[in-house]
Amino acid sequence: MRKLGATLLLAAVAATAPAYVAAQDDAEGGAVAAVQALFDAMAARDGDAIRDLLMEGAVFTSTVETDDGVQVGESTGAEFAASIGQPGPALLERMWDPHVMIQGPLAVVWTPYDFHVDGEFSHCGIDAVSLVHTGDGWRISSIAYTRERDGCAPSPLGPPGG
Repeated sequence: MRKLGATLLLAAVAATAPAYVAAQDDAEGGAVAAVQALFDAMAARDGDAIRDLLMEGAVFTSTVETDDGVQVGESTGAEFAASIGQPGPALLERMWDPHVMIQGPLAVVWTPYDFHVDGEFSHCGIDAVSLVHTGDGWRISSIAYTRERDGCAPSPLGPPGG
């Protein structure tokens, strides 16, 4: 009887594992898609679209290492959306090889990126994006990122527009 119980338990676990993996893959894809949607809204300089992707109270934190130490800049999501939503140069942020961690309604997307202004390389770094899954889907609650001008490895995506 014990063997039958163990066999049934193993069969139940094996039957539900693919559904869990598929749901996890969907959640990871959704979190990455929300980050890409932010980059697309930045490229379109669409402040309203940016605001729609952010949780109220979202915070952006940038870090730059200088000879004087680490310089930290902070802005609210509203400030960021207002700034990017103004007419200005063409912006392009690209990510690759995102690593996604999810627990319940929380996700973190950690990804290398490069950033271009008017088609010219500006900087690279790491984006660490925290998201919350709401009734409206994944929303960004915070972004912390490094800004590096030197020592950037070539992007595996190749040159922009290439």
